[in-house]
Amino acid sequence: MTITSSVPEVDVAQTRSSWFTRPLALWACILGWCVATGIFVAGVAIPGGPAVGDAWEIIYPTWAISHGELVCVYPPHLNSITTFAAPVYPMIAGALGFATRIGSSASFPSGNALGHGCSSAVVGMIHWSQRGGAIEPTLRTGYVIWLFLMVGVIMLVRAAGRGRTGWEPTAVILAACVPPVWYCVEMYAHPQDVVALGFALAAMACALRSRWVAAGVLIALAVLTQQYTLLVAIPLLVVAPAARRFSYVLAAAVTAVVVATPLLIATSGSAARSIFAGSGASGGTGGTVMWEFHVRTGAALVLASRLPPLVLSLALSWYVMRRLGRSALQPSVLIALVAVSLSLRLVFEDNIFSYYYMALAVTLVVLDVARGRIRETLVAWLLMVTLVYTEPTILVWRQSWDQDARRWIPVLVMVVALVLILRDALRHSLGRSTAMWAATLVTALVMWPVSSDPLNFQPVTWFWQVVLVGIGVALAVGPLRTLVRDNSPQPPPPGVEPVALLSSHSRG
Repeated sequence: MTITSSVPEVDVAQTRSSWFTRPLALWACILGWCVATGIFVAGVAIPGGPAVGDAWEIIYPTWAISHGELVCVYPPHLNSITTFAAPVYPMIAGALGFATRIGSSASFPSGNALGHGCSSAVVGMIHWSQRGGAIEPTLRTGYVIWLFLMVGVIMLVRAAGRGRTGWEPTAVILAACVPPVWYCVEMYAHPQDVVALGFALAAMACALRSRWVAAGVLIALAVLTQQYTLLVAIPLLVVAPAARRFSYVLAAAVTAVVVATPLLIATSGSAARSIFAGSGASGGTGGTVMWEFHVRTGAALVLASRLPPLVLSLALSWYVMRRLGRSALQPSVLIALVAVSLSLRLVFEDNIFSYYYMALAVTLVVLDVARGRIRETLVAWLLMVTLVYTEPTILVWRQSWDQDARRWIPVLVMVVALVLILRDALRHSLGRSTAMWAATLVTALVMWPVSSDPLNFQPVTWFWQVVLVGIGVALAVGPLRTLVRDNSPQPPPPGVEPVALLSSHSRG
């Protein structure tokens, strides 16, 4: 029996006249995609465009690949470089660099100039990039990441039965409005995180459509882009039908071999750590509960921050599969399961920046779209994350008007929160949404840079992790708990035998 995902999980008859559930023409869908793309581009460009940030993780592999120097795709680290990104994004950016001839006004260093064992590769590429003006064009290739994320969102929304309706443009526009998505390019130069999520969402869509070979290929590409997507690969492995699990694993393994083998051969195996661990194996900078336990480097850090989320994701996926069986492949159930799995990463992280929330935030948006209702609590949480986890200002930097924005954006958030709290009070409907807007109001007051701190309250950094990650986990766990309860097989009423037992009695 194959679980199909073409039917939404809400009563469509009750909302037939709603714009969200009304079928849209192709032009309307395309218009929504264009609006979402414009929002993403504006979110990156208006504050100042792609930033250097952690670009050293991607630019040297990108330049080496674009010039065919696979031997030096992962050159020896300098003191300022701790790790490189996994290979898939540098391959994408390298292909774009080759096609657009980035830095072609200067000659790229020859094999001899790169040095024995690529010992001079980083210095040589820096000098080449300065002569050829390659840095800014390479950073601007980061705009392309939105296409990967948008396609992943569209595929998953359609697999969940919400595609080609008003929910489809709503989903991509809301995803484009999530600030941590912009920050992966505009502030931190971590485009690989967004591309990895795009692959992971597409893999989930293929799983919902019982295309497990494609799901395996896409999840392997996701993991070889950024390793946090193992938290998506594990739930897919557990909920896969037994007859298709081998196909999923085999497709993922073959894809990993195809991507990794040329690099391993070219580098004599020295690239293994960067290929399979990527930037996820770098040390932390603090500001989290894990950091307060003084587990900060080496194997202890990996065991304490990386292993527990994977183990808990496996255990949770097994529990959901045991409770629901094949119903675990219902769209909302699978998306909620993945959202909880992704939230576990934030619980055990040894440092957190705003873009770390990107994967969970986008997945929660898609979850709400799949369920047919955008929660105000989710919107309030996204505002809180944006206010707290953006450095050094609220939304913008590298512009002359950033201090004005820093002053007025919290005020606007406070006004919105007060209006919505007043609305709930007048309706006599005080509840979770009201509490979240109150929390958003307090957060805006704390982060408001007027008189240093209007509340005279300056919590330690890990306090924000406890509050915001806790809320994020709750936003994912709540729907999953409800879905598991509603979809679990119900025991027969007292005194009534199950059908299977009745039929076996009749045969006897």
